[in-house]
Amino acid sequence: MHIILAERCLASRAIQPVLLLVLALACVARAAIIEHHWDIEYVDYNMEGMFTRKAIGINGQWPIPGVVADKGDTLIIHATNKLKEPTSLHSHGLFQNGTNFYDGAAMVTECGIPMNGTFTYIIQLNQAGTYWIHSHFKSQTADGLRTSLVIRDPEEVYEYDDEIVLPLEDWFREPAKVLIKQFNNPDPHIRFKPIVPYAIIGGTCANKKRLQFAPGKTYRIRLLNIGASFDFHFSMEAHTLRLIEVDGVMVKERVTHGVTVGTGQRASVLVTALNTTDNNYVFHADMYTDLLQMPRYNPLNFTGTIEYSPKGRIKRERSTMWMNVNDLDLEPLDAEPMLEADQVVTLDAYSGVFSDQSFRHSFNNVTYAVPQVPTLLTALTMGEYANRTEVYGKQTDTHILKHLNVVEIVVNNHDYYSHPFHLHGHVFQVIEMGDIRSKERRVKTALSTPVKRDTVVIGGGHYAILRFRADNPGVWLFHCHIDFHIMLGLQMTFVEAPDKIQSRIKHKVPEMYRENCVAQGIRTTGNALGGSDAIDLGDQDQINPSPYPDQFESADPPSGWMLISYILQG
Repeated sequence: MHIILAERCLASRAIQPVLLLVLALACVARAAIIEHHWDIEYVDYNMEGMFTRKAIGINGQWPIPGVVADKGDTLIIHATNKLKEPTSLHSHGLFQNGTNFYDGAAMVTECGIPMNGTFTYIIQLNQAGTYWIHSHFKSQTADGLRTSLVIRDPEEVYEYDDEIVLPLEDWFREPAKVLIKQFNNPDPHIRFKPIVPYAIIGGTCANKKRLQFAPGKTYRIRLLNIGASFDFHFSMEAHTLRLIEVDGVMVKERVTHGVTVGTGQRASVLVTALNTTDNNYVFHADMYTDLLQMPRYNPLNFTGTIEYSPKGRIKRERSTMWMNVNDLDLEPLDAEPMLEADQVVTLDAYSGVFSDQSFRHSFNNVTYAVPQVPTLLTALTMGEYANRTEVYGKQTDTHILKHLNVVEIVVNNHDYYSHPFHLHGHVFQVIEMGDIRSKERRVKTALSTPVKRDTVVIGGGHYAILRFRADNPGVWLFHCHIDFHIMLGLQMTFVEAPDKIQSRIKHKVPEMYRENCVAQGIRTTGNALGGSDAIDLGDQDQINPSPYPDQFESADPPSGWMLISYILQG
C-alpha cells in the first residue's frame, strides 16, 4: 500500500496519466491517495489444524487485511486477477456517484476482470463510516474475497479513545461451488442437509480473539458481517453497548446489550471499559440462521476475550436475554424527514423448483440470469431505447426509475427464512415492517425521521417498505446478500435515469474497462443479447425457467423432525 500525501503528490515523476486528474484534485483538497496493488489469487488456509482449503486471498494473504482511509481521500486499487475465472471488486455501501463503472458488479456494471487481466478502481471517498470490499462474481465472496473498508470522519460526532475493527465471517469446509450444487438440488433430502460453518472473528479463529481494553477508555467497535450466509449476534458480558452507526449512517445513540448484523450489514458501538484490571470478560459473536430449524445449530456460540490483563482470570456474567435493537426504533443524526413516494415497486420473493428441475429463488417469478452485455453498457449505448425495460432482457427483472423520484420498494418475503436485502448506490429509509401471514397483519412503523441503511433483514413471512430518492443515475442491483441466494437468482435491477447515465457517465468510462470486455469476448454495445433491437431479443425463454406454481416453498418452516427425516433418508 502507498499513501501519497496530497500536498506533495504532484512532485512524483512517475504519475500514471489516468491518475493525473485525481492527484490534482486531491492536492487542492489536501487529502491523500490511498493506493493498493492487489494480486487476487488462491491461498491455502489452515483452519487451526482442523482442515485446509483454498481461499481467495490478496497478495498471498487470507484473511485479507482491511483498508483504512479518511473521508475525502481517493482509494485506488490496481486489481490483477490470478484466478482461473474472472473476478471483480465491489465496494459495498459506497454510492459511486458519477462512477457507476467502478461499482464492481460483474455483467451488470462491468465485464469483470479477465484471467491474468488487471483493472484499476479509482474511488473518491465522499462518505464516512464502516464498509467492506468483496467480489461480485459468482460466489467468490463465500470463498474468501472480502475485507473491511473503514473511512474515518475528520469531523467525528461521537468521542472515543480508540477503535477496534471486528469483521465477522462464516467459513465452510466446502468451496462455494459444492454448496451451490447442494442448495440448487430439487430434492429436499439433499437440499436440507445441514451445513455447519466455522467462525472467524477479527481475522482470527473463533474463541481465540482477544480485545485489548484499558480501564476507563471508550472504544468504538466496528462490527461487519462480511460472511456468506449466517447472521451474527454480538454482545459483551458485564459491558453496555451504545449503538451509533448502521451501514455507514450515524444514528442517535441507543443503549443495548446486543446487536445483530445480518450478512452485509455493519454497525458501530461505543463501549466504555471498566475501571479495573482484576478480571477479564467474555464477548459473544454467536452465529444464527433460521434456514435450519434445528436447536443443535442455532445459535452456534462463539466467544472471545475482553482482556484487561494477560494474567487476569475470566469472570463470567451470563445473561439469558438475547437483546437486540429494532431498525424502526433508530433515528439518523441528519434527521431527514420521512420521504413521500412518487413511484412504487413491489417485489415478491419466492423460492421453489423451476422448470429446469433446479431449486431457485425469484422476485415476481423471475429468477435472475446475467445478460450477455453488461446492463450499464446497454444503458449507455441504446439511446432512447434505454428507457424501455425490454432492452435489458426479461431475466434481469429491470425497473426504470425517473430522476429524483422517491422510490418505494415493497418487499414481501414469502420464504420461511430471512433474507438480508441490499441496494447498491443508495441508502434507503426503513418505513415499515410487518407480518404478511397474520390476519391481524402485525405492523411496526418508523419514527418521523426513519433510519437509513443499505441492507435490511426481512424475516420469513414478513414484509418491509423502503424508500429512497433516485438521485444517483446508474445501474444498481437490489438483491439478497446471502451469497448462495444471489447465485440462485434472488436479485433484480434498477436502471436509474437512463438519459442522465448517458450524459454524465458515457465519456468517463476508462479504456481499460472496454479492453477487459474485449479480452473476454463480451460485446460492449447493444441490448441484453448484444443486438440493436429494443424489442426483439430472440428466444429468451430458453434461459428463463418458470416455476411450477405448486412447488414454491411454504412460508412456514419445516419442523425439526422433518429436517431430521430428510437427513436420515438422504
